Amino acid sequence: MNTTQLWTNIIAYAVQVGLLVGIGAALPTLLRLKSPRARLLYWQLLLVACLALPWVRPWHSEIVAISIAPVIAAPAVPNLAASAPSSLHIPPAAQIALWLLAAGVVIRIAWLAAGFLKLARYRRHGHAIPLPREWNTSSHPPRLLISDEIGGPVTFGFFRPVVLLPARFPAMSGPMRDAILFHELLHVERRDWLFTLGEELLRAVFWCHPAIWWVLGEIQLAREQTVDLAVIDMTQARDPYVDTLLAMAGVTAELDLAPAPLFLRRRHLKQRVIGIVQEVVMSKPRLILAQVAALAMVATACWFIAGAIPLQAQAQLAPDAPGVTVNLNGAQLMHRSPVAYPIEAIAKGIEGTVVVQIHLDANGEVIDDAILSGPDELRRAAQQSVLSWHFDKSEGSTTRTVNIDFAKPANSVAGTVPAIPTRAQMVGSAPSAAGQSDSRSPSPQQTAVSARTLENIVVTGLSDSARDNLLAHLPIHAGDSLSSESLSKAIEAARTFDPHLSGMALNLPDGNAELRITVSQQPGAFGSPAVIPPAQPVNSNIPPGAQRIGGNVMAAKLISKVMPIYPPLAKMARQQGTVRFEAIVGKDGTIENLNFISGPPLLVAVASDAVNRWVYAPTLLNGVPVEVVTTVDVDFTLQ
Repeated sequence: MNTTQLWTNIIAYAVQVGLLVGIGAALPTLLRLKSPRARLLYWQLLLVACLALPWVRPWHSEIVAISIAPVIAAPAVPNLAASAPSSLHIPPAAQIALWLLAAGVVIRIAWLAAGFLKLARYRRHGHAIPLPREWNTSSHPPRLLISDEIGGPVTFGFFRPVVLLPARFPAMSGPMRDAILFHELLHVERRDWLFTLGEELLRAVFWCHPAIWWVLGEIQLAREQTVDLAVIDMTQARDPYVDTLLAMAGVTAELDLAPAPLFLRRRHLKQRVIGIVQEVVMSKPRLILAQVAALAMVATACWFIAGAIPLQAQAQLAPDAPGVTVNLNGAQLMHRSPVAYPIEAIAKGIEGTVVVQIHLDANGEVIDDAILSGPDELRRAAQQSVLSWHFDKSEGSTTRTVNIDFAKPANSVAGTVPAIPTRAQMVGSAPSAAGQSDSRSPSPQQTAVSARTLENIVVTGLSDSARDNLLAHLPIHAGDSLSSESLSKAIEAARTFDPHLSGMALNLPDGNAELRITVSQQPGAFGSPAVIPPAQPVNSNIPPGAQRIGGNVMAAKLISKVMPIYPPLAKMARQQGTVRFEAIVGKDGTIENLNFISGPPLLVAVASDAVNRWVYAPTLLNGVPVEVVTTVDVDFTLQ
């Protein structure tokens, strides 16, 4: 996610929160929710709703159609301008603003850390006084400390709670001392310090959002009003308690920014006194009804606000043919193969929208698709592409509908379609993913890697976050020595991360190597390691109408699997690895034809014998069983 998109999401989220708080602020008055305890719960849930807004609805994800040009390894050309002295680089304004935003969070957290240190100093320098007898039975009895450095009482701590009292506390009248002690000790019993600490951390993260600050202020006020009424209910001394609040109003609040609840904040004095004098009692049924109605309205507001102002997910790149537009209708993709525009359809000027219904397995793989509507000449191209799409796992085990629009390109020429480069074309004349060689014979440098330095790792076809996660999982990194063994491990790690990934090592003119990892664009060839000796020719007797489906998708449809027996001779020779076949699966799910692609020779026979007895669930297109061409990998590992 780039800086512009990040700022777009930050501003959109800020607007979402502002709208939700604006709506939520009016509900307690409209519903006459006057009980402090009920208002406290309501404001806390409103705060949770603000934090949950990014997850209420899926983020909007745009599909960006791109044209991929072949990547050509050209000799390095010295950059004459590189030797010139560089001018001062000034970061973009958006990036500077992000730094300022992060700096504000850091400053607020540092301020909180200074508050913790101040509280620790007060604890060390305080003078202990005995706890009243009626509070000694508490599960977490607090310590009472007299401090000369504070003007008003304050409570903090969880495992070892502390109540700090001002130096003039012993000289106060008995009712005032009782009011202060009952108030602070109730904070200890309610574990309010943990809530206060969490709220201060949120205040630090959202330091520049006034709506969050306003909600946090309402939470603090409702909490203090709840404790006020609880103390009055226990002591039955309303007037002395009000006198205590008024007496503490003139005290300077040195700890106003410390992570601890204060006895009184001056801005809350009027509301707290009014709440005590005009105490409102709500019946339980009315209280429950008002709470439920308020929360239902907040939930509804969350849903509509998140839909009206959606956050933007990472744009998904798809090298579709010109004139092709894909509408996912809100679904989230990890990646997908491009959609081609059939030559015959362009020549005839056929346009239209193909509506495809897709059935997904638990991992987001497409297990079946059906064409609901669209021109006949465009249906096959849509189906062939959709079968290799990989949706996000959050979409798993669902049925989705996508629209693929075909509009004839303005400058199209009959009989021609812009070619989409294959994986082999993107890295030179190495073998293709299907095992067929290029018309030019690959050189030894393009089919093998021998102790070269890995200069760079290029990942294409994945979002920024997925690319970073993949690079973190790879066993090699830029600057490491690259050999055939380390390359195989890297490709295997990429396939483990996502079965649709494949790798290719490209030797550079300077003697180093570059590793390219990309999403396979050919269905049925996902994850094929490219830098290995050329594979055997694949079966050319593919029945008409057969659909190519990736091996990972077909593995999920396997209903009967026969395990091969490790040949004793292969064990003696310490031979292990993966045997790969191209298989034709019949309409009934049985293996009709099996063609060897690659693998250790001593393991081929037993692997072939086992795979020929495998049975898959039939593959359906528009509800009709079809034959499938797929790849099958059989792994042999010595213990």
